[in-house]
This record gives sequence, C-alpha cells and structure tokens, in this order.
Amino acid sequence: MKTLALCALALSTATVAQAADVKFFTEDYAPYNYVENGELTGHGVDIITEALSRSGVSAEMEVTKWSRAITLAEQDANTCVFTTARTPEREDRFNWAGPMYSEAIYLIQKPGANGDVSSVEQALTKKVGTQTGDFAVALLDRLGASDIDLAPDAEMTLKKLGAGRVDYMVALESAAAVAIEDGSFEVAMEISRNEFFLACSKTTDESVIARMDDAIDSILADGTQEALVAQYD
Repeated sequence: MKTLALCALALSTATVAQAADVKFFTEDYAPYNYVENGELTGHGVDIITEALSRSGVSAEMEVTKWSRAITLAEQDANTCVFTTARTPEREDRFNWAGPMYSEAIYLIQKPGANGDVSSVEQALTKKVGTQTGDFAVALLDRLGASDIDLAPDAEMTLKKLGAGRVDYMVALESAAAVAIEDGSFEVAMEISRNEFFLACSKTTDESVIARMDDAIDSILADGTQEALVAQYD
C-alpha cells in the first residue's frame, strides 16, 4: 500500500483568485487515489480530473482519512467524496454522480492461510479487517460477519493482516491487485460486487452534480475510463 503524504491539492479550471465550485475529499487507497512523490495520482483521480475538464466545474481536492472524508461530504455544502460505494445504507445520505466503476469486492489473506475455509459463510466467522467509515462495515454486517476489526485506514488493516492480527482484509478489485503483487498476500474469495461513485452532500449545487454526472457518463461511454484504469495495471 502506498504511503500517505497528507496534502491538499487544487484542481481547477478557474483562475487562482476565483473560488472553486466544490471541495472534493478522497483517501489514500492505491491505485484509485494516492499520493506519490508529493502528487495526487491514481485512476480515480484521473477520472475525476477528466470529468472536471469536460464539465467545466472547478474543484479543490484533499486527501484525508476515509472516515473524515465521508463525514465532511455528508455534512458540508458543495462537498463531495470519491471513490464511494453506493449502498442501501448510503443511498439517501448523498446525491450521486457516476458510476465511475463496477468492481468485485474480495477478501485477501496471507498465502496459504485459512485452509479450513471453503465458503464465504465460513470465512465470515473469522476476524475480518476493514476501515472505519467504509462501506465494507455495513456489507460485512449484512453478510453476517461475526468479528469485524476496524482500523483508521486501509494501510493499517493491511499491516494487521501481515502480522496475523486479522484473518482477512476486505479489498476492492484494483486495490487487491496492488496488495498481492509482491506475493505477500493472495485473494481468498469474492464476496460481493458494487458500483462506485462521486458522492456529494445534499446541499451541493445540483447543477454541479449534474454536470459531473454527465461528464463521468461520457468518460465511460467513449472508453476513456478503461484507458485510464489500464495505465495502472
């Protein structure tokens, strides 16, 4: 997992003196969004940046812990968060633009671990790690997980998995690919599939959300999203 260098970055189609239309929050979760060499990058960032360009919306972007990001995006006017799973629990709390992705949700583990497990139901009797405020908390609860371990961020959960303090970690499809690339971890099983969006507070300007929604739709329709994601494979 990439190391987080907390920072705020401005992405704007307006002049420096002009206030941004909206504030975006995201988290350190490679390869979707992360900081590398002091620059915010990732295919989620690239999709949002392209959507800003196409829509003419101006934005400021900040990387922070997920629990803070999603809380601010729910409470503050003209504030959004990405990349956000659209779930029943969240449906009425936000206005949505997208989807940006449809991805599998995996449990990952240390190689060869949990050899006694042959089903999702069995896996969810073990200790499963995720992060505070993540959609996976409600997902695991709906699926009947009996022991959910929470950490402040995905990097800490991955460390717990490596140290044997949790049996599994929940990971999105692209993040799982990053986590397993050096052989330290492996995919155990798929437990769900979700669509992921830009989620904005109910008090965010509706015209901004509509313009971003149209722009994201066009990015998927013309193949740009696929090309941007492929750059991080």
